[in-house]
Amino acid sequence: ITTDGNTLLGADDKAGIAEIMTAVEYLKNHREIEHGDVLIGFTPDEEIGRGADEFDVKNFGADFAYTMDGGKIGELEFENFNAARARIKIHGRNVHPGYGKDTMINASLIGAEFAMLLPPFETPSNTEKYEGFYHLCSIKGDVEECELTYILRDFDTDGLENRKNAINEAADCLRAKFGDIIDVEIHDEYRNMYEKLRDKMYIV
Repeated sequence: ITTDGNTLLGADDKAGIAEIMTAVEYLKNHREIEHGDVLIGFTPDEEIGRGADEFDVKNFGADFAYTMDGGKIGELEFENFNAARARIKIHGRNVHPGYGKDTMINASLIGAEFAMLLPPFETPSNTEKYEGFYHLCSIKGDVEECELTYILRDFDTDGLENRKNAINEAADCLRAKFGDIIDVEIHDEYRNMYEKLRDKMYIV
């Protein structure tokens, strides 16, 4: 399964398409399985419950829908993390190392210090199930500039806000030590779809 070059299909997107078409094939070949009308639509939905906001369900003719994606057999998801992304830029000062005392500000060392200020066990390699985390996606830089990018995840809205606050508090801690050399940008990516739909759901 490939694209025409105007969009991107990741591995899970391809798996989702393959699942849908396999399910259609199976139902066509097993007429003994009783079912109502089955309507197939392809949308940029993902698990976040927002990609289909503009989808005209009434005109499409469906009463309810499932999003099929790459995952474990028999798995049914009705919720997801709240998500945000943070970018931290650190501006250092590069001077000749022979004259660096009380003058040089090594942005990369401060970047490493920033990472150590966040809870060390709240990372994807140490968390599971409903445990949120800070995920350091990248850190790059030199003496003059360093940039860290994080994704923040938490099932609870307040929990995500606490993680965003922790990013800002870590930056404030280093500003108190090194001066106003740190810029922080944080933006929300998506919300837990269960929070939006909980009053409309009946879960057995």
